[in-house]
Amino acid sequence: MSPRPPCRGHLLKKNRTKAMEQNNHKIAILLATYNGAKYIREQLDSLFQQSCDQFHLYIRDDGSKDDTLKIVEEYRQKFPCRITVLEDSQKHKGAAKSFMTLLQEVDSDYYMFCDQDDIWLPNKVELTFARMKEIERSATSQRETARNAAGTANAVGTVPVLVATDLKVVDENLQPLKISFNADLKIDVFRKHPELICVRHVVTGCTMMFNRAAKEASLPMSPRATMHDEWVALCVHFKGGQISILDEATILYRQHTSNTLGAEQASKGFFARALARAGQKQFFQVAKLLHKDFGLSYLKFLMYKILYSWF
Repeated sequence: MSPRPPCRGHLLKKNRTKAMEQNNHKIAILLATYNGAKYIREQLDSLFQQSCDQFHLYIRDDGSKDDTLKIVEEYRQKFPCRITVLEDSQKHKGAAKSFMTLLQEVDSDYYMFCDQDDIWLPNKVELTFARMKEIERSATSQRETARNAAGTANAVGTVPVLVATDLKVVDENLQPLKISFNADLKIDVFRKHPELICVRHVVTGCTMMFNRAAKEASLPMSPRATMHDEWVALCVHFKGGQISILDEATILYRQHTSNTLGAEQASKGFFARALARAGQKQFFQVAKLLHKDFGLSYLKFLMYKILYSWF
């Protein structure tokens, strides 16, 4: 095991420095919190029980009114070299902007988004990191082969890579609801037809790991984007990167009053979602995002919607 870096200050005052926080571990886990006192202890415990400890935890709170920050401080005292809290004056930015603020402020080799109310299974980081290195080696080898064949001597850049896993859906008491969330997300269809990502949210943020090249491809986030994880996945897809999704579940994806729609919406068909007012609004938002930011025509987006609604 590599020696641990020396302990450094664990409070990052965003409004007092313009420098990014340098992560001395390989992986930066980004946790955005907001009124999460009910479940956050279980999540934090699961992070520090991981089989792979090559990570540093960065937390940004979005203006909690409950005991979230009190609990975070308790764990920061317990793990002073493993937790950094990003403090800034802006509150109530919403989950997506809070996560993207963390991403922008932290410099690391790899990143993982973390929700406050789930539980990570003990091998989540280890399994995801192993697949990440495998995909990076393969992508680098392919790029070197292509450059050699073309007779160019340019340096081989790192390919944007995103790795995600399956989830076990549980209720607020951790009782199982679904063994595989990937089945609802049509992951097998995505593997055969990657363009499914244009019309289906096939990558769940709390299961993601992505590399520095993927971060660079994802910043800044478009003002038309509404979800941080969807935005990162689309950037990797459209900017020549690779997305790999493991079939093994590495997280207990907790469904409760404030997020039940997460799992329920994924299991509904296209027409059921389209008939709902929220579904109609999302349809036009995504169509505009894909057209303005990635050059996908409205006609092709509609064709994808119709085609993949049957799967």
